[in-house]
Amino acid sequence: MDTRYLDYNATTPLHPELAKRLSQFLLENPTGNPSSLHSRGRDARKIVEDARDKLAFFLGVDPAGIYFTSGGTESNNLIIHGLSPLDSPLHVGATEHPSVLEPALRQWKNGRPGSTLTVDQEGRIDNLDAVGGGLVSIQWANNETGIVQDLPSLAEQLHQRDAILHTDGAQGFFRLPQVIPDLGIDAASLTAHKSFGPPGVGALWIRKGLLIDPVLRGGPQEKKVRPGTENLLAIYGIGVLAEIALQQPLWQLDPLREARSGLVSVLQDVPDCQIIDQQSCDWPGCINVSFAGVHAETLLVRLDMIGICASSGSACSSGARELSHVLDAMGVETERIRSSIRISIGPDNTFQQMQTTGGHIASIVADLRQSNSR
Repeated sequence: MDTRYLDYNATTPLHPELAKRLSQFLLENPTGNPSSLHSRGRDARKIVEDARDKLAFFLGVDPAGIYFTSGGTESNNLIIHGLSPLDSPLHVGATEHPSVLEPALRQWKNGRPGSTLTVDQEGRIDNLDAVGGGLVSIQWANNETGIVQDLPSLAEQLHQRDAILHTDGAQGFFRLPQVIPDLGIDAASLTAHKSFGPPGVGALWIRKGLLIDPVLRGGPQEKKVRPGTENLLAIYGIGVLAEIALQQPLWQLDPLREARSGLVSVLQDVPDCQIIDQQSCDWPGCINVSFAGVHAETLLVRLDMIGICASSGSACSSGARELSHVLDAMGVETERIRSSIRISIGPDNTFQQMQTTGGHIASIVADLRQSNSR
């Protein structure tokens, strides 16, 4: 049975050129710890710093502001726990990834002032009145809906309120064409595996002049911000990914829009189907859709049985059987949330393929509704 992978917001396959380079790296590079002073240690240190330089050049920033981490979740936690004093206000968007929301909730519970920033029915931040200094974290591109926040405008407004703006860019960097200087932000989290890079590696960037208090202690690595022996292979990989992305964009937005339109053209004719609207600025590779009277998990199992891989929300929380806080914040009705699935497409998905996929979904939805009515 052929498998159609439609979960690119969860993770992506390795870029073929990167896979080749990683294989060569394993064969050609002898063991060495970047913290060691001997020749192999110095060689390993050069690999780390070369990767830092490549990533910084791709992002348009000074390499001194880049800290390697295990990915977006760790980077977000480092920011929330360590970027500003714990007695200063902390505000986060209502539709943030759990790796921002959960540490924020813990800090509020421990007495730190702050709030969640509301969004409108499209999922865009609509009220900054509560902000007066402190740290604000707003996700660039949402992992469940593909909605992209207008970070330059938000940054301008927040800086007027003496606030620091961090963005969770796990779904944005390497995908959207803008880089850090375009966004006006003060700090950012990113990861490699959402855009054909190796899993288990990401980075944190903070602008010059900001200090961060580490969550972990006990080693000199990454200027003591992220202690622990560096994941040399993965760090090399994210550097190569940045190098490849500079030569040619990893994602082409127009083909994604075309593939999306193929799916939407079929699904919009399904009775009681609701698709989260997008604007031209949003990430076209994500389609969040619900079908009244159809439970999401049941639909996903049926799709999996015919080789279609989709999901019901964030890959970090979809197994928890919790209602999507993202859709809830957008005012989506509870029954609609229970029936919503996320289809995230990639470069190998075409208009015709997605039309065919839409037909399979429509057929299964009709069958499930008929079974439910018996």
